[in-house]
Order: sequence, then C-alpha cells, then structure tokens
Amino acid sequence: MVNPNEDTEFNDALRAHGILPPKPPSRSPSPDIPNITHEDAIRTLAITADTDQLVSLLENENLDSDDEKIFEDYRKKRLNQLKIREKKSRFGTMEPLSREDFVKQVTEASKISYDQNGNPLPPPPPRKNTKNAYDSDDDDLNEGEEEAQAGSSGLQGTGVVVFLYKDSVPLSQHLRPLLHQLAAAHPQTKFLSIPAGLCIPNYPDKNVPTLLIYRNGDISGNVIAGMGLKGMKTTVRDLEGLLLYYKAIENPSPSLRSQQNNNDDSDIDDDFDDKVGGVNSRSTNIRNGGVGLGTNRGRNDDDDNDHNNDDDDSDFDL
Repeated sequence: MVNPNEDTEFNDALRAHGILPPKPPSRSPSPDIPNITHEDAIRTLAITADTDQLVSLLENENLDSDDEKIFEDYRKKRLNQLKIREKKSRFGTMEPLSREDFVKQVTEASKISYDQNGNPLPPPPPRKNTKNAYDSDDDDLNEGEEEAQAGSSGLQGTGVVVFLYKDSVPLSQHLRPLLHQLAAAHPQTKFLSIPAGLCIPNYPDKNVPTLLIYRNGDISGNVIAGMGLKGMKTTVRDLEGLLLYYKAIENPSPSLRSQQNNNDDSDIDDDFDDKVGGVNSRSTNIRNGGVGLGTNRGRNDDDDNDHNNDDDDSDFDL
C-alpha cells in the first residue's frame, strides 16, 4: 500500500498526475536569534549614553577592566565632540558694538574662515589680477585654496549681522528679541548691535532699524527700515529667511522650524514665501553690497538715471 506522506519519486509522479494531493507547505524555520555578547551590550550602552551617564557608569565599583575601558573611550569621544561643538559655536548671543571696533569686529571678522573642527584658517594668498600661459597653474592653486576655505555650503568667511537701532522706534523693539533668538539658533554667525546715532552720526530716524550684513570682508546686504520684512508682524523665521537670502547664515534652523510648527504660525503672505529664504524685493529698495555702505558704488549710468528720484538720506559711509 502506498504511503502518501513518504517523500519518494513515485509519490511525486502521482502528485504530478493529480492522484495524490499536493504536499502541505512546510513550516518556515524560525529566524536565528542573534547571539548578543556581554561586550556588545556594554558597547551599545556606551554608544547611547551621554557624558554624564558615562561618568556615572564609570563610578560603579563592580565594573571590570574591559567594561571600564569601553566606557572611558566613549567618554573621551563625547568630550572631544563637545569641544568641537564649542569651537564651531563661536558666538550664540547678540553682543554690543562700539564704532571704534567696527572694522575689527565686523569687516575683518567676516573674513575669517574656519575648518570643520572650528579652528580659524589662514587667509588665502591674494589672487593675481592678470593671467597668462605662465601663471595658469598658480591661479588653479589659488582657486583650490579658496575652496578649502569655504564651508560645507560653499560660503567663505563668517556671516556678521549688525543691528542699528533706536529704542524709540517700535520696529527696533520688535526686531531685537527676534535677533536674539537667531543669534542663539545660529551660533556660527556673529550678531552685533549698536545705536544708529552712535554708529553713524545724524543717521535719519526713518532709516531705523537697519541691518548691515557682511561676509568675507564685503557687505552683502543693507536692509533699511525693515525693507523686505512684514513690519511689526515680522516673525523670527521671516527674519531668518532674509538672512539666508543675504548669506549671513548658511541653513535654516530646525529648532525654529519646529517652534513655528508648534505655534501653528504659518500664515502665507505676499511679502514672504512660505519656503524659508523667499524675500520680497519687488519694491523694497533693498541694496546689495558695495564698497561703502549705501553709497551705490558700482552702478552704471543707466541705473543712476533710473534712481534720480531716490531719497539720498539713506546713503552713508562709515
């Protein structure tokens, strides 16, 4: 008599002709349970622990020498990471500025680039004004050195934001705490504040507040009287978008984004795109760059003819 449960070629032939029912599916083998060693468990614990927790683990009297070495190695790694983070977070607050220190604290400070560990890099050699077949290799070398000076975003130097204010101007009072928030959220950018009248004698009140934005020794933005913002409705992310536009900061702050989401403050306005970095410059008279602040140097004659009716009170030099 044929045993249908036997695994034979004869039974396989009977199943192929439908005489025997197909074999029931075999149960899949249980997955192998990984063998977690004591060292793996200790290393996993060390990876997830912060510096204070590692110190507490090292204080355990029953700790053997191998476990102690693992915890101590990770403690040193955490301390080294903190040092690197502190070097990169060079600023973090908005500091007062005096007129006498403007060149040193603003123009010269904006020329300094830093490496990935937060250490200042030496200035690149000056570029040649002329180029011929004999110095093309030198120019390529200069370009390579300049690329080494740039950060992950490709920006050279340090972003510096100077806040010219007057306490009696409401918009100055409104922007001040927003700039303090941005200084804390972007510690790699230098934020400075100075009374407008001390920085520039007889500076018109109608131009206050003013933001002067520097990077790599040049002024990249000159925002007069909050042009490009939303006035007293300006949010911290509106201001962040403006500073992104002028390359004072490199990337949006995730903490500010989550803060806005929590506050459900995401109104769409024509003056600012919902995407961070969108700036309304259609009728803002925002000026970019220049050798002197607000001097409009470098404009061609056609531009001058188009701007004959502009108010010259906003032009100034330091």
